[in-house]
Amino acid sequence: MTRSQRIILIAILLLAAALRFYRLDAQSLWNDEGNSISLARRSLALVTAGAAGDIHPPGYYYLLWAWIRLFGHSEFAARSLSALLGLLLVVVTFALGRRMEGPALGLAAAFLVSISPFQIYYSQEARMYILVTLIGAAATYVFIRLIQPSNLQTFKLSNILYILLTAAGLYTHYSYPLVIAAHSIVYAFWLMSTWCQGNIGARLLRWAAVQIGALLLFAPWLPTAWPKLTGYGAISEAHPPGYILLQAFRHYTLGPTAGDMPWLNWLLAGFAFLTVTGLVRQFSKSANQRIGNLAIRLLPLVYALAPAAMMVALSFSRPAYRPKFFLVGTPAFYLVIAYAIIRRRPSIRAIVILFVTFAAIPGLHNYYHDPAYARDDYRGMARYIEAAARDGDAIILDAPNQWEVFTYYYGGEADIYPLPRSRPPDETATAAELGEIAARHRHIFALYWGLTEADPQRFIESWLEEHTYRAADSWHGDVRLAVYAVPQTSESESPQHDLNLTLGNAIALRGYSVAAGAIESGDVLQLTLFWEARQTPPERYKVFVQLLDGANHIVGQLDSEPGGNLLPTDTWQPGQAVIDRYGILVRPGTPPGEHRLIVGMYSLSSGARLPVQEEGEPRGNHVALGGVTVLRSPAPPPEETLSMQHQTDWSYHGLKLLGYDLYKLGHPPDTPLGPGDVLHLNLYWQAERTFSAEQSLRLRLLDGSGRGREGAAWLSSLFELK
Repeated sequence: MTRSQRIILIAILLLAAALRFYRLDAQSLWNDEGNSISLARRSLALVTAGAAGDIHPPGYYYLLWAWIRLFGHSEFAARSLSALLGLLLVVVTFALGRRMEGPALGLAAAFLVSISPFQIYYSQEARMYILVTLIGAAATYVFIRLIQPSNLQTFKLSNILYILLTAAGLYTHYSYPLVIAAHSIVYAFWLMSTWCQGNIGARLLRWAAVQIGALLLFAPWLPTAWPKLTGYGAISEAHPPGYILLQAFRHYTLGPTAGDMPWLNWLLAGFAFLTVTGLVRQFSKSANQRIGNLAIRLLPLVYALAPAAMMVALSFSRPAYRPKFFLVGTPAFYLVIAYAIIRRRPSIRAIVILFVTFAAIPGLHNYYHDPAYARDDYRGMARYIEAAARDGDAIILDAPNQWEVFTYYYGGEADIYPLPRSRPPDETATAAELGEIAARHRHIFALYWGLTEADPQRFIESWLEEHTYRAADSWHGDVRLAVYAVPQTSESESPQHDLNLTLGNAIALRGYSVAAGAIESGDVLQLTLFWEARQTPPERYKVFVQLLDGANHIVGQLDSEPGGNLLPTDTWQPGQAVIDRYGILVRPGTPPGEHRLIVGMYSLSSGARLPVQEEGEPRGNHVALGGVTVLRSPAPPPEETLSMQHQTDWSYHGLKLLGYDLYKLGHPPDTPLGPGDVLHLNLYWQAERTFSAEQSLRLRLLDGSGRGREGAAWLSSLFELK
């Protein structure tokens, strides 16, 4: 290597380190990372026992066990192991490229690996996927030395290293045989391309001996691994080969967090051109002179296709589509693209480098800064529950294996119940335990994750919807947090207030019950609606429930299909009675006063509200129920319970603006605004002192030229004056 090439390599490594350690602990641990850390914090004997019950071998857990004893088990410390492994992968990819063609290919491939959104994502995750990718790349480097030894000593050392690395790969992830398969295919081509050299039988036996040596090292774990390899069922739906290949290409090039903007297809087209160009140049005559034989030239292509080929093969019997399994093939794919970079004039080469750099930006930006692409936010959910839970509240974890990651963050006093206790769930036992939980607690926070395996019939959720009042329901990645209020008195099967209203032509509202006429801000108002189907509704409708103050501002709202989304209206039969429970969370910090409750239905497809009629007379598009008195909470609400869209830190004469919400009235926050729409604004104030007189607030809505409308509202009347 020249001095300039060494400087470039150092710069690439510094870039790779920066991208892998940047915001390493910004995101919460997700479920599997929590399991990794929990397992690694145990004794080695318990790590082994835990891995035996897991779907992964113990190799990564052993390594993490040693790592956290040196550096701790914080998010940063645990993930830093993967970040370091990802950095080592850049070095190994450089060594691979240099071995195949020279430093130029190695540097180009190392640069591609260093900025890869796919590799960076898994270099910041406390799991084994970047480790198995590193082992596969290192084994590939040794594999090349096996079939192109420089001397006898190198040949012997390469055999030993290959055996050790193959065994390490098997101890790291059960998908590692795809690396062995890729090497075996290339080895077969090498035997055919060097047939004239003779010793075919001896070379074939040598390859078999190497694999047997690795298998012997893996033999102690084989009795544990074999039932999992042969008996584990499908983990995904089946996908056609074209879809799997396209997703592999998309992950290799743009990563898992690039999004689906249409213009990204142009980037994919550019990478397709580079891939074809790289393959053509890789198999050109000049490449043949440098590489030496057909087998080595085939290696990157076969290795890059191996993960997708494995998923295609399994899709016919036990579908196992998981995009993270593509990661193993990334070093080989980047070698192909690297060929397209180095075989060009310097000016064209600079353009290609700028293109691949630009292509990495969407995925990296989304991953680092867009919450929509963040991992499951157990940290945020735990903090919310710590702030919102009161004495007598409970937490249900469905599925129960969320225990490790949730308790990593949660430090509150609420009782935690991991349910169901068995797979498949014992419905009788589960119902009995849920009844006991409801009898002991006022509110229940439920975290739903992985229900297709733990609770496929959603029994726990159905029970809670039938016996409690759901007040909130929000997604935090792939985890759903729901909040339920438990009725404190026995409930009647008939309404407190009778009604005879028709919504649309098919649904009648026969009455309603409200648990209390007065409620503190931050608590849950319990409402029961009594529906009846006059005929089968023609489509699915959602129910909206809104609690409004005197100025028609929404201070509590819940939109849901009946029965907590479990009783869609298009399944109702004529004459069917439906008892429908709703919990309306009164927004924490809501000023005290008289409020009114309204309900209605709207089309799930169009959003149009159903007209309301009473004995044939139109009554608008909603039903006005009774009044509700909102009382001041005894203590100010914690900031974590406010769920603000935007946070600020602005103070003015003893008032601090914590944040605000800004969205279309009565709609989700991401609903686009149009002419004539009503803009809803919530301001979250905190009084830093007491006030002796009224203070006023003036709001102005300005257009691009600075013109607009303004209005005034009394502000300090929202606080207690002294």
